[in-house]
Order: sequence, then structure tokens, then C-alpha cells
Amino acid sequence: MKGCLLRLALYPPIAALFVVLFLVRAPFPSLVLNPEAEGLALAPVAALFFWFAILYLLDARRARADLDAARAALGRRLRDGERTVVFGTLKERAALLEAPLSGESCIGYHYVVEHNAGGKTGTVTDYEGYALTPLVIEGPLGALAVLAPPGNEVFYEVPFRTLGGDDTFARAERYLGATDFGPPSGGLFGNLSRRETSDGPGGFRRDLSWNRETAIRDCTLKQKVLCPGDEAHVAGTYSETRQAIEPDPDSIMRPLRIVPGGEASLAHKVRSKRRGAAVSTALGLAVVATYVLVFLPRT
Repeated sequence: MKGCLLRLALYPPIAALFVVLFLVRAPFPSLVLNPEAEGLALAPVAALFFWFAILYLLDARRARADLDAARAALGRRLRDGERTVVFGTLKERAALLEAPLSGESCIGYHYVVEHNAGGKTGTVTDYEGYALTPLVIEGPLGALAVLAPPGNEVFYEVPFRTLGGDDTFARAERYLGATDFGPPSGGLFGNLSRRETSDGPGGFRRDLSWNRETAIRDCTLKQKVLCPGDEAHVAGTYSETRQAIEPDPDSIMRPLRIVPGGEASLAHKVRSKRRGAAVSTALGLAVVATYVLVFLPRT
């Protein structure tokens, strides 16, 4: 959530910068503050493409840093407190969980039940929950415990699957009907009810209900799962005493990440993010060129 807010916070200053640049007229650097000037609406569009380019570059930079950290960790002993990325296979070290919507055995899950309220409200969440059983990642560095903090951020880079069918809806109705969400919290959170448990570092469960009177079969069901045997990489801080990967205390966005895929997947991510940055930059420049060549001469 923090990461999304920080990324969204980048757009307003970029949009403001492009509006100012589009208002510049000769003799420079005078400004013509005319909101009705032709083509001025292209400023936030150009800003949007350049914002996308910045986000792509940030993601590419982080993926490149993860890839370098993972490769640097191979063939040597990790230092206590070192930020690192570990490739390997996920394996449970406690009882497996049952995914609420699909019923499959898994190491962790994140489900969302939502519906379209229509109008300006759009899609709203009715139920949400996530859980993780204690696990290890087995790879070239041996078996390291993954001590993920409670929260859905650990599943951020695991893709959602939209589920359907009578069996899925029946399973969702049974699970949500049997779950004790607790009393509504009131106050800032309105009608939200939540129940959470923790099994120590790396194991947790949290279920939330907004207490809406919506039939489950009128909702959209989405779910993420981490299964035993999945190839993944884990980013965090190495703890020698615990032989584990812990949350990075210097990270304000996602201090510990479990990401599907190994080294080849991460290298592909670096290339795809860079391509995305290049395409977004080209589109942004095309919008600027359209303004300069078509609309600017008219005003």
C-alpha cells in the first residue's frame, strides 16, 4: 500500500511541470496563463507517459539490483545483516494451508471478493484475506527460513487469478460463512471487521469483511497462491543466527518480497521493464511533438 501511494505521489508534480512547460511563450521565460489555450489538455497526457517511463525505470533498476545481489551471493558466505536475493524452491516447514477459493494445498494465499457497485463508486471489496505458513527457500545457499511480516505486501508480485464455477462459489460461501471476522471496528474504518492470528515470524492469517449485504455469487472471486515446489526468489536481509531471510529494515515499500520465478525470470523482467520505459518515453515525446508542431503555432 505504501509503495502504491508513493508511486501515485510522483504523478502530480510531473503533470504540473508539463503544464508549466506547455504554457511557456516567447520572450522566455514568460508564462501565458491561459487554461483555454489549444492543446493544453495534452500536458497531463504527456506527463502520464513519462510517469509510466519513470515507474518502469524504477522497477528495472530494482530488478537489476536484485539480479546482481543474487549472483553476488553465489559461491560465498553471506554476511549477517546483508541485503540479498536468494533463488530457490519454496517448501513448507509447517502444515500446508488450504486455499479458500480453489481448495488447493498451498504455502500461502491472498483472496479478494469484490463486486461492481456501479456509478462513480465502481468496484468495491466485500472480503479479503491472506495467510502464510512458515516456509523455507531451498537453493544453492541451502535451506533458509523466510520470515515474512504479516501483510498482503508479501504477495504483491504474485499474479491474481479470477476464479469461477459453482464449486468455487460454493467453497467461498462455506469459507466466508464459517469465518469469524469479529465485530465491526467503526471509526475511520467504518463497517470493517477483521480477525488475525500469528504463528510467530513467517506465519500469519488475516481475514477482513466490510459487512456488505452482497450475494457471493454476484461477486468476482480472485486469488493468489504460493505452492510447495514453486520456483521463486526472495529479497530481504540475511540473518546468520536464524539462518533466514528477514525483512529489510531500510525498505519503506516492501521489506521482504517473494517473487515467482528464478534467475531467468528476473533477467527477463529487467529487459521487459526497460522496453516499457523506452516505449512510454517515445509515446510521451510523440505527444509533446504533436503539441509543439500542431497546437503551439496556433497560439
